[in-house]
Amino acid sequence: MPSPASSILEYMSFRLNRLCDMTRNAASGFYEREFGIGVRELRVLRFAGLEPGLTLTRLIELVLLEKSVISKLVTALAKQGLLRREIGEADARQVNLFLTLAGEALVARTYERGDVLEKMFLSVLTEAEVQTLDRCIGKLTAALVEHQQSLVAQVDSGH
Repeated sequence: MPSPASSILEYMSFRLNRLCDMTRNAASGFYEREFGIGVRELRVLRFAGLEPGLTLTRLIELVLLEKSVISKLVTALAKQGLLRREIGEADARQVNLFLTLAGEALVARTYERGDVLEKMFLSVLTEAEVQTLDRCIGKLTAALVEHQQSLVAQVDSGH
């Protein structure tokens, strides 16, 4: 039986988290050097570009960061002239987010460079391995979503 200290190194969740952290740190350094913006800021901008008018609530769901962190990022990006906040037309309590022209231009440039970065990260895998990895990530994600939904359904039904 492995010792408790070594067993954490074998957990898939730990290994995936470590890989994500390493990837995010490398990408963040790259984007900061190239564009003066980190990965968190870039994700906010990219999602605002994908869903013009998205709300802070929706952005939190997509980016998986705390509300306070998202709020600070949005404020900073608006001050930099990359993101525009508008009061919701349907609900004045909502704030809708839109890229500015400068934000759109920056996002377009980052996608071009991001494709190069992505290829570099995946270059150690064969095409078949990339496809297998993609399928595995999809299956694991779907299973976790289904599990979370079943937990919510149990709570909602009072079990």
